[in-house]
Amino acid sequence: MTLSNTPKIGFTALILLTLATLIGWLNATYALAAGLILGWFTNGNYQPLENTKLSKWASLLLKTAIVALGITLPIGELAVTAKQSFWLTFSVIGGTLVIGLLLARLLKLNVEQGWLISSGTAICGGSAIAAVGSSIKADQANIVLSLTIVFLLNAVALFIYPAIGHWLELSQSQFGLWAASGIHDTSSVVGAASQYGNQALEVATTTKLSRALWIIPVALLATLSQARGQFKGSYRIPIPWFIVLFVVASLIGGSIEVGEANGMIKTTAKHLFALSLLWMGASLNKSAILSLSPKALSLGILLWLLISSISLYVIYSYF
Repeated sequence: MTLSNTPKIGFTALILLTLATLIGWLNATYALAAGLILGWFTNGNYQPLENTKLSKWASLLLKTAIVALGITLPIGELAVTAKQSFWLTFSVIGGTLVIGLLLARLLKLNVEQGWLISSGTAICGGSAIAAVGSSIKADQANIVLSLTIVFLLNAVALFIYPAIGHWLELSQSQFGLWAASGIHDTSSVVGAASQYGNQALEVATTTKLSRALWIIPVALLATLSQARGQFKGSYRIPIPWFIVLFVVASLIGGSIEVGEANGMIKTTAKHLFALSLLWMGASLNKSAILSLSPKALSLGILLWLLISSISLYVIYSYF
């Protein structure tokens, strides 16, 4: 009897891994690895919990952890960090979109896939793909394909970024900037940065969220391209409300005395980040991985390698 035929085993394993992550036995890297292994061998079968619901709960958990972390980060420090990284963020997003769309044409991918993978790499992974996909009314198959590619590359980055950072002896600030610039999803950014140190986590979170704000103009740009007949449907620009709540939490945290609770909140947020990665990994099943398009995967890998190497060189040399 295989695990894929025994949903009770998959559900029980998910519960046990969830408890282990909540009490801190599994950090972000190990939690993601455990989730991916579980998703592969159970094929995402956790009755009575559906895969889509697990993915949605993981996304909600991540956003909750980010808002909680905002309480420990004064708004003044956030503004300084965002200002210092503005041109780096702008260059990364603009360059990735231009190169991505050009590579998509060379690889003869359809326009939707080009926009989805490029925006997911340029801004913030799954959130950007969902936002741009919604705004241009992309085919659901293209959205799932792009999400799978970005998530797999996030998993690789979560393992190798901290190792490279230690090898190059990057400072806490440098690693935080690099993680926020080169890793797609916010969950993997904070997961990698939390392993590197508290200062790296603060810099990475702030820079990543300022980068995520670019969802709105990029989604608008993708939608406007329908004027040339490339896309169909009405304009729909989603607002990343969790970023707004993060700023509000930062304002509240800066106006009250958090004191000893500061460390507790940060620890809890790290555990929740790790748990969101566990659930995201577990929601990715074998069939989704095996159905990947080689051309789309090539685009995702090429873009990720470019953004990682170029941003690392700039940060290592000038920051």
